[in-house]
Formats: sequence, C-alpha cells, structure tokens
Amino acid sequence: MDLNFLTIADLAEDLQPLRGLLRPFESDSSVHISLQRVGWDRAWQTLLMDALEGKGPHVSQIGSSWTATMSMLDALRRFQPNEIESMGGEAQFLPAAWSSVKSEKYSEIWAIPWSIYIFVLYYRRDLLERAGLDPEKAFATPQAMRESFKILSQHGITPWAFPSLHPYADLAHIASSFARANGGDFISADGRKPMFASPESSAGLKEFFELYSFIPTAMHGLSSEACAQAFASGETAVLVGGVEIADELLNSPDSIQEVRDNLGMTTPPGVPWIGGDHLVIWKSVRANAELEQSALDLLRFLSKKETQLEFYKLENILPARIDAYSEIKFSLDSTAATIQRILQTGRPHPTLQLWRRIEAFLNEMLTDIGSAVLRKPETSASEIAERMLAEYEQKLAAMLKG
Repeated sequence: MDLNFLTIADLAEDLQPLRGLLRPFESDSSVHISLQRVGWDRAWQTLLMDALEGKGPHVSQIGSSWTATMSMLDALRRFQPNEIESMGGEAQFLPAAWSSVKSEKYSEIWAIPWSIYIFVLYYRRDLLERAGLDPEKAFATPQAMRESFKILSQHGITPWAFPSLHPYADLAHIASSFARANGGDFISADGRKPMFASPESSAGLKEFFELYSFIPTAMHGLSSEACAQAFASGETAVLVGGVEIADELLNSPDSIQEVRDNLGMTTPPGVPWIGGDHLVIWKSVRANAELEQSALDLLRFLSKKETQLEFYKLENILPARIDAYSEIKFSLDSTAATIQRILQTGRPHPTLQLWRRIEAFLNEMLTDIGSAVLRKPETSASEIAERMLAEYEQKLAAMLKG
C-alpha cells in the first residue's frame, strides 16, 4: 500500500534523513511511504489549494500556526480521544505545542505535534566582556538590549546584522517577543482587536525598531543566512537565529576560531515565540479504512519519543515530546537552560482561524516599518514606528470588520 506524505523542505536532498527515519516503519508495516516535497515559499499556498479542492495528500506536515485555518476548511480528519492516547496522550507533549492543535472556538483535535521551533540569541562572550557587559543581563529586556548595543558600538564593535528591507518570513515570530515584553501582544485572544499600537505593545516594538539603527549600512538587506555568516566570520557580536544553527556555528569552516571558543546562547528579551510543525491526516483517507489505519499508524510512529529523538540526531529539529529532552546532549553548555527558559515562559501565536492572513499582514507591516527606519536614519526610529503602527492598526481593524 502507498501512503502519500507531504513534507516541507526547500531541497530534494533535505528529504534523505526523513527517508531513513521512515524505513523501519515501512519494513514493519509493509506500507510504502511516498514522500512529496514542497518548499517553504510555496507550502501554504499548496496546502490551501489542496484543502479548497479536496485533493490533499494522505498525511502532511503543516506549520503549527496553520492548524486553526486548515480546520476551518473542513479538509482535515479530526482525532478521537483513544487515538490521541495511543500516541502518548496530551500530557506527553509540550504544552506550547499542544495548545495549537485546535482552533480557539472548538475542542476538536486536528493535528499532532511533531516538532518545536524557537529563536535564541547567540553572542560572543569575548566581545561582551571587552565592552563590560554581563550576558545574563545584557539582553534581559528590550531596553537592556538597546543599551547593550549602544555600549558595544561605543567600543567599536558591530552589535548585529538582521534581515531587513526585504520580506522575512520569521519577522513576526521574532518581533512578537518584543510586543509581549510589557504585557502587550499583536492581537487580542479572540482575534477581533489589533493591539500592536497599544501603549504596552508599541513600547516593546519601538525598542525593537531602535535596534535597526545599529545595523551597519553595508549590512542592510542581508538574508538570514548572510547575517549568520557575518556573525560566524566575526563581523558582529550578536545573532538572532534558530537553536539548530549552534552546531553549524561551532563546526562550519566559515566560523573563525574566536567564534567557536566564545559562543554563548541566551533567550531573546520579552516573551519568546514558540512555533514548530504539526502532522495532520487529510479527510480523504476516510474513504479507505486500511489507508486510514496506516495513516494513524504512521503518526503513532512519528510521535514516539524514540522516533523524535532519532529525528533530532538526524536533523537537529527539537522534539514536541516532553520526555525526549532529558536524553538530548546539546553541543553548547548554555543550550539546555536556554531552551527550558523559553519553553517555560514563551508561547505560540493565538489559535485563530484567520491567523494565517493576520500573520501575512504583520510581516508586511513590520518589513515596511523596518525599511522606513533604515531609509530615514535622521528621524527617530521610535517616532517612525509609533506613527506607522497606529496607521497599520487602523488598516487591520478595518480588515477584520470587513
């Protein structure tokens, strides 16, 4: 029997570790997994069209924040309580991951958590020491991060490079921690009221855009990969990146020895975002009982602690299961503590059926504000951000009413 599994990967060769992971399941079940690939740049559009046309794959990977929207389209198969228990039960998954397996209005479970994704701050211990900064305090709040960047600059050290001028898919995820730093958020829990121009949210976001003034002109418009390369080559003191790139920074031939010897990791300021991926079964499998059972068996296999640990070893992707973390050995001493702080204090985006549309709006807004700040260095970044946040809040409010 063939079971179609749609995964999100930018390159065909990125599927090889997953193919290896699935071999024991195929051997034991006599099911052949037909892996299909879609790049991240086209993933949402592809899944959306499949949902609208009712022709989705049997099983697929989706972004955790997409679940509520996908459930609204009546294309997914919901999970029964006994099926969830057979996969370990809710208690075996990280609360932040489990909170996004359903929409805000309904109790039905539409997805099973597969992985966790978070952003961390990497820093050079030697450069912070030269500037007299304590890494435990230097980035504790948005205000502290701005002051630390100012001190680094005064010591002739370039604080950071950050993706700017061009759309960056993770911008809303990273900026959300600043929006939440003072008790604010991008939007109300019910999804009806935008909040990014409120005093609480805008205070943190204005601090975020103040950090853009520390991006050197020569580094405007860099991609996230180019920012990581600048950090690895010793050009900057701080990098925002996924927890998985720690090994790349430590082992890449492009990383200078000073970076390898002095690499540290800590949490971003504010309330960190927690994202990741879920696994879903498409409603179409219900037409074939044997196929439906195979799809459930596959999710049981992928949600096992042992499978998620093996996938971490292969791909450096953090597990969604709580009990897996005690068995992971991280390459940086500070990684485990940083991850635990984020998992304890962070949270995902709200589980709104319109979230995917709202997220696209937020990324456009944040890119526009950041670009305006870089184009007008003579004007206060806070002043630009405050004005534009208010304008965009009115636009989103009108869109939500419409």
